[in-house]
Amino acid sequence: MNKYLCLYIQEEPGTPADRMENQVPEDIKHERFDRLKELVESQIEENNKKYIGKIEKVLVEGNSKNDETMLTGRTDSNKVVVFEGDKNLIGTMQDIKIISEHMWYLKGEL
Repeated sequence: MNKYLCLYIQEEPGTPADRMENQVPEDIKHERFDRLKELVESQIEENNKKYIGKIEKVLVEGNSKNDETMLTGRTDSNKVVVFEGDKNLIGTMQDIKIISEHMWYLKGEL
């Protein structure tokens, strides 16, 4: 599981959900969401750590959105990898050594 999205569905006045009995209190909704988020993020971290030290084939897509000096690409399993490199690598496949993990991407080096 790489990404997740959780929404709270709030009752809108006049809708059937608004008239339902036994509504879950907001504090319980938030507590459940926080527990779910913590679990999912720990699983993402555990999975991403497996990549550290490995060499992955990466399709170089372009410059990183957050740092123009970095390139970004994707592995064959759709993991985002950010690394330093020349712009002439865009559109090519490169062997990238994964050096660290972050919640939503891996950091690598050529």
